[in-house]
Amino acid sequence: MECKIAVLGLTGQTGAGKTTVSAWLRQEGIPVIDADIVAREVVAKGQPCLLELAQEFSSGILCEDGTLNRRMLGQLVFSDPQKLAALNRITFPHILDQISHRLKELSRAGELLSVLDAPTLFESGADSLCTWTACVVAPAQQRLERIMARDSLDPQQARMRIAAQNPQEFYTSRCRFVLENTGELEGLQRQVHAMLEWIREHCKDCAAQ
Repeated sequence: MECKIAVLGLTGQTGAGKTTVSAWLRQEGIPVIDADIVAREVVAKGQPCLLELAQEFSSGILCEDGTLNRRMLGQLVFSDPQKLAALNRITFPHILDQISHRLKELSRAGELLSVLDAPTLFESGADSLCTWTACVVAPAQQRLERIMARDSLDPQQARMRIAAQNPQEFYTSRCRFVLENTGELEGLQRQVHAMLEWIREHCKDCAAQ
């Protein structure tokens, strides 16, 4: 009897440390599906999703070679909530289809557990594919400093990026696991290991069926 793969959805606000947690889980041998990578793949040249975006926002979002001009699209949508909503409406279904396909492939390969690393886990509806959900949270000032260092942004740009996201409670109220990143990596890693121990124990129930 084939067991459906268990999925841990991992999310959190920008700069909270989600990428670090995702890397640790990958090091534990758990396959990780990176929704950001999937999102880039579905808007590759010639993909149906990119054609839909060009119809919605005009061919001005395309480079001369037919690839997506990400900077141009970003300028359009991140200053206009309605355009951002249109972007999500078009891209999310394509992203979810691709994630579902990859989860089926992992399940057929015999994997019992996968991680779905998705910044917009709930907004996209990808949480419907998950068995459990976890978020990484961190103090606002620490997130601000990380974003500035990581993306070479000035304070105003970093604050705008933070303001464009949902508040921390949006994530903590929806997740089975809340990982608190105060900047002390050993403490965060202990939380991750405790979460993983719990998940693996529950995955055994599925494997035994």
